[in-house]
Amino acid sequence: DSLLSVSNELKIKNLNKNYLPQLMINGQMHYQSDVTKTPFQDIPGIKIPTVEKDWYKITLDANQVIYDGGITAKQKELENSKVAIDRQNVELELYKLKDRINNIYFSILLFQENNKTLLLLKKNLEAKLSDVNSGVKNGLLLSSNADILQAEIIKLEQSIIEIEIGVGTSKSIMNEYTGLDLNEKALLSLPETQINTSVFENNRPEYALMTLQQNQLSAMKDVTGRKTMPRIYAFGQLGYGRPGYDMLKNDFDDFYMVGARFNWNIWDWNHSKKEKEVLDIQSQIINTQKETFDKNLKIDLQNKLADIRKIEEIIKRDEEIITLRERISRASSSQLDNGVITSTEYLTEINAEATAKLNLTTHKIQLEKAKIDYSASLGNF
Repeated sequence: DSLLSVSNELKIKNLNKNYLPQLMINGQMHYQSDVTKTPFQDIPGIKIPTVEKDWYKITLDANQVIYDGGITAKQKELENSKVAIDRQNVELELYKLKDRINNIYFSILLFQENNKTLLLLKKNLEAKLSDVNSGVKNGLLLSSNADILQAEIIKLEQSIIEIEIGVGTSKSIMNEYTGLDLNEKALLSLPETQINTSVFENNRPEYALMTLQQNQLSAMKDVTGRKTMPRIYAFGQLGYGRPGYDMLKNDFDDFYMVGARFNWNIWDWNHSKKEKEVLDIQSQIINTQKETFDKNLKIDLQNKLADIRKIEEIIKRDEEIITLRERISRASSSQLDNGVITSTEYLTEINAEATAKLNLTTHKIQLEKAKIDYSASLGNF
């Protein structure tokens, strides 16, 4: 943003120089086929100087704007509108970056919570394996039951390794995007987001960009209108050459002139009018794009709100399922201890409980992400 400000300041300074006097050195030499003569040139006894056919001149010319029709002021407004668009393009890129960071953040949360669930499951299976080993030693259970549990624990360790690698990779990407220094042990917290669905206020950077583009078109229209305004200048000329302003004096001489000039393009064959019409059409096109953007955004928000409501209902069912699964797992654990069921049957129930808990965790994370996505769709990160 600082670079954009510096660039804009330089452009404005250049435009302000339109009000400063313009100085130019001009030189000319030429030979012409004829010169001005008087009717008395050939009368005997009268000596009238003859103008030489070779002319030489060097001048210092000054031009000062007194009134430029307001075009410089409008050009400055146009430059300001351009830098506003450049800044908004930066905001748009930041918005996209925030969206990517948001996705990475929630992917880390999913990895993190899944890892917690798997570690807890592993701990429970290790405790159960200890019980089963005791049963095997006492001849109450077959050794295959212990082997089945041990194999499942190893599978869990593989899954945990995969998750930890995924967490590390995602945190590295997050660090690159944000400049943070998240280490592998850093834990992210699940945000609690409140959304207001009763008010539609479009703060999307794309929408603001379209508004700024319309402002630029309006500024361009103002500049075009000023092209046909009258202009007043003061000018001066200081020179040396032959002949000077005294055409009958053949010697090199100095000369000067001061005055004022008035320019007014009273007819440009409707060129400015057509330019304005083109700019008006472009503004209308952008207005249509804004209306379409608003309409699509409202539809998208309705879909996102429906997803939020759906996930909220699913979470209620998840909690009911977990209550039932915990009850089933406790019964299965007791049955395994008593040799009523095998380790395979026990694992089926304990994995079903773990899956239910994973589903609940996943849905809670999805719910918060859906809420943030809803707010982000309105441009509110």
